[in-house]
Amino acid sequence: MEAAWRQKQEKQTTTRVGKGKQVMAEYAMKTASCDGRLESIDALRGFDMLFIMGLSGVIEQICVALGFGKDCWLALQMHHPKWIGLTQHDTIFPLFIFIAGLSFPFSMSKQLEHGRTKAQIAWRSLRRMAALVLLGMVFEGFFMGKEFRYGMVLARIGISWACASWLFLAFGVKVRAIIAGGILLGYWALNVLVPAPGHTLAEVFAPTGNISAWVDWTVLRPISRIHPGSPEYPFDNQGLLATIPSIVTAMLGMFTGEFVRWARNRLSGGRQVALLFAAAAAFTAAGCLMAFGCGRWSFPIIKPIWSSSFALILGGYSIAMFALFYWLIDVNGCWRRTLFLRVIGLNAITIYVAQPLFSLGHTRTMLFGRFAGMFPERLSGLVLAIGYLAICWAILWFLHKRKIYLKV
Repeated sequence: MEAAWRQKQEKQTTTRVGKGKQVMAEYAMKTASCDGRLESIDALRGFDMLFIMGLSGVIEQICVALGFGKDCWLALQMHHPKWIGLTQHDTIFPLFIFIAGLSFPFSMSKQLEHGRTKAQIAWRSLRRMAALVLLGMVFEGFFMGKEFRYGMVLARIGISWACASWLFLAFGVKVRAIIAGGILLGYWALNVLVPAPGHTLAEVFAPTGNISAWVDWTVLRPISRIHPGSPEYPFDNQGLLATIPSIVTAMLGMFTGEFVRWARNRLSGGRQVALLFAAAAAFTAAGCLMAFGCGRWSFPIIKPIWSSSFALILGGYSIAMFALFYWLIDVNGCWRRTLFLRVIGLNAITIYVAQPLFSLGHTRTMLFGRFAGMFPERLSGLVLAIGYLAICWAILWFLHKRKIYLKV
């Protein structure tokens, strides 16, 4: 009897210890996940870059194959409007900058845990910005004797992210929120109240009368190739003044990452996602109000100058897209099904730079040109577009399997 009693007590003790270890393990995993890498960030970045590495072309060619042509609504969504307007293609760049900001609160936390000071992190941000600018110069052919363009995508990413990170290191949430609001309101006032020299207030939102476009045309044109460079549209898509409101896009990403880090151990996943969608709706509504609801003082949605309404609406879009991916992947644990996207997201800069540098379009023609010629003309373009996408993804898969990532 005594032996049986002791055996029962030992079994209960072992069970309690086992449960205790399990609870501690779960707590440790939960705590680690608060500052760990969110799989949804890599998947969302991959989804965003998927359009750059060929999905836009595939969608356009599907429209052609179905007989709708390149002028149908869906096909036109794969291109930027010339000036005022908003298409799906306009969402790619701000979403990427937003994601760059979104990652920073998590990476900063890790750096602080490893003993780095805020000054060291700020210096690291400066080096990253310089690396992206240098990479952009390579991308634009600065070292190959080509006609150079100072309005660089990679440079804007680096500058926007670095400036937002310095503000993150220097100030608290309230001060940064005031700064972000001040930038958008100040940029709004500048573009609404100050026309380009020789133009009237009635022309402030025409390409030739807008002050931001005028600065780009006046400063960049004498020293740089400018896009698109026609007298009708004298602006550069990655111009000078437009970089200022793009800093707010990166800041919105950091606010979002900050919220998720705070909320993961305090709120349920559903509650977090609901609040994110509410914030997305609020920013989108504010952007629409600024674009359409202020009468003479409305600031239209203009991606080339990164108008304040554009920054707000795309900020709302970016938060909503992250909330969706976060709910599907990190909250509901579906991340193992997103390998296709994460392979792209983990090497996004690599594929962006590799496409023109290694002439992947020629590779596509060499590998799929004869095969595409076997199809009717309206289908051959689709075959080539799918082939190009497959080549890009195969390269990234090869790098992923060998754990080779371009980190800037």
